[in-house]
Amino acid sequence: MSIEAFEQREETLRLKARPEAAEQERISCAPAYSAEESRKRLEAIYQRG
Repeated sequence: MSIEAFEQREETLRLKARPEAAEQERISCAPAYSAEESRKRLEAIYQRG
């Protein structure tokens, strides 16, 4: 396997893991935030930093 093929495979696996992780959080009743709440939280973080 070439290094390019390996890197592409790793990127694909990383991207596939995101929705799976989000679904696990949803199932475990982790807190969810709306787009507006997320925006406000990020703004607060950037204002502190």
